[in-house]
Amino acid sequence: MIRQHVWALTSLTTWLAMTQASPALAGTNANPIARLARLFDSQLVKVEDRVTWLDGRISSFARRSEYPLKTGIGYRGARATAHSEDPSITLDLGAELPLEQIFLVPAQGEFLQDQGIFPKRFTLEVSKTADFARAAVVYKSGQFQHPSPEGTPVRFNCGETARYVRLTVQEGHMKEAHDLFGLSEMVVISNGEPVSFGADVSTVGSLRVEQLWHPEALVDGRTPLGIWHNASQPNQNPGDAVMDESGEAITSWTLHLGKRKPLDRIILFPYQINRSFETSIFPESLEIRLAQGDGSAAETVFEWSNPLPGSSHMAPMVIPMHGRIAESIRIVAKRPWIMGDRKLHALSEIEVWSGGDNLARGCEIKREHAGETSTVTTLTDGYSSDRQIIPVGIWLDQLRERSRLERELADLRTVQRQLASNSELNATWGSAVVLGLTFLIPVFIVERRRLMSKEQLENIRKRIASDLHDDIGSNLGSISLIARTARKDLVRLQGPEEIAEDLDEVETIARESSLAMRDIVWLLERKQDSIGDLVQRMRDTAGRLLREMDYKVECESSKTAAKLSLDAKRHLFLFYKEAIHNVLKHSRAGKVSVRLWDEDDKLALEIIDDGIGIPTCERDRPAKVNKLTDRARVLEGELQITSSKGNGTHILLMVKRSHLTHQPAMS
Repeated sequence: MIRQHVWALTSLTTWLAMTQASPALAGTNANPIARLARLFDSQLVKVEDRVTWLDGRISSFARRSEYPLKTGIGYRGARATAHSEDPSITLDLGAELPLEQIFLVPAQGEFLQDQGIFPKRFTLEVSKTADFARAAVVYKSGQFQHPSPEGTPVRFNCGETARYVRLTVQEGHMKEAHDLFGLSEMVVISNGEPVSFGADVSTVGSLRVEQLWHPEALVDGRTPLGIWHNASQPNQNPGDAVMDESGEAITSWTLHLGKRKPLDRIILFPYQINRSFETSIFPESLEIRLAQGDGSAAETVFEWSNPLPGSSHMAPMVIPMHGRIAESIRIVAKRPWIMGDRKLHALSEIEVWSGGDNLARGCEIKREHAGETSTVTTLTDGYSSDRQIIPVGIWLDQLRERSRLERELADLRTVQRQLASNSELNATWGSAVVLGLTFLIPVFIVERRRLMSKEQLENIRKRIASDLHDDIGSNLGSISLIARTARKDLVRLQGPEEIAEDLDEVETIARESSLAMRDIVWLLERKQDSIGDLVQRMRDTAGRLLREMDYKVECESSKTAAKLSLDAKRHLFLFYKEAIHNVLKHSRAGKVSVRLWDEDDKLALEIIDDGIGIPTCERDRPAKVNKLTDRARVLEGELQITSSKGNGTHILLMVKRSHLTHQPAMS
């Protein structure tokens, strides 16, 4: 026993010496006292884990950068007098549409530390009629001022069918005008598509400044936040740029659709040189010509010249087509962009939208310049010069979410520094006391913990063995049978087709076995045992399994840093995975929604699909539905499954947080 005590004290001393000598071993805390403090301060550990998770989440969202516009800045409104009618903006979308979201993009700041002129109190409402006699209120400030968004898009969920959208401002800013306010853009999303681009705009109290502030700038798709990028790696061959030695040559890009289509809008994205400039290249003058393919001549439907020659446009150009019919589209750059002695015609991406589809994606473009014709594919590959292009609604939502997480991260870093300082001080004194005491106490604690956890570890090993048997064993058995069948087919048929089918199935099952093994390994990873880690794994699983569906995974819990026990982590994830497999194999669904949130002292998990529903008869239900009930019972949670033909399936699991942090009894 004395030898064990001496060994324990020697090990502690050796560990401290190694940490002091090797910063790499110490990780982010090279100071051994800081590392020791972290071991014994659970609150500091939670804060640091949350900071790490937030860093990872933020890096996956679109980056927020400001590129102030020089023309078409946005819209300004105000009261004519103190007793005038409330200033307002009304959009006519042209038809009744199911509206999902409305984004208000603040106007760009005009000087350093400018807080902007976003309205303080306002009402946002939608209606099917222009008089708003039966309007639905989406948001109303009431007596409380809306917080300043500080340049970040503000989102409002709608859920109404309407044609008209109206913003009425009750209180703005007093800057040499009554209730002055301003916006850069109003974006209305329906079925994932922006339907406000090019909409008719009517206003009350408009402050029009030619080429700068005017109502039409609210629906032109241009904001000071740049291009609709995500955080993926840049493309290796971005866009298309042509040098114009004379400065008088014309460059055109022609896209053939194959058949006549009604067009909603054409979007042209500017070009950046080596991603090294905060400027962009765009033709100084261009026009768009449409041909219907019936032998008629092409018709010029859009002409544009830069109102401020030489200025850059770090924003896409959205050209509404309002249903014009075309079989081919020709974009003609008539005057090049000049940078020093360079004269360039350039674009990074062309999108042609019709009925929710980008008809240009993956198509070949014929470029004509100086009498030469070339084929270009990098103008329709989904990338601009910098990043992958994403839908404008998702881009705005990611900018909003990134800003929220960055504010939380800044607050947490302050708390982290304070906790680390206090913990290091306590650890310094504690270390002196511990080293002065007999080493019997730490040895006793370690031995007691080992004995207490021995039985739990044995149970965990049994459960892991069961999972390996169920998921991997059965799959490998199937692989053996299919391989045996393949050999018989080879002898009997002497042909490759049937064998190819068998081997293809072997490959599929082997791949599923590998993925199941990865999930089990992840379940055993103790460094990824928070609710936030679980949500990230759920997103990864959905991206792998539901890539052919329209899906979303949302987490509205404020306690994502909370730790889960190993059993709770396992059963929650397997409950989710079995539900997703059930949707994939039985529901015939097109849309899936997954959401987690806090419900009093419980964590709620909701999975909704729009499939054919689950049979109500007990004997007809898929086996995995019964497994969901078993998982919920083990977690001591409340499970509700609602299903009907035509309305899909709604699964709701609610588990008390106290059941997620201890080891629940196994069946």
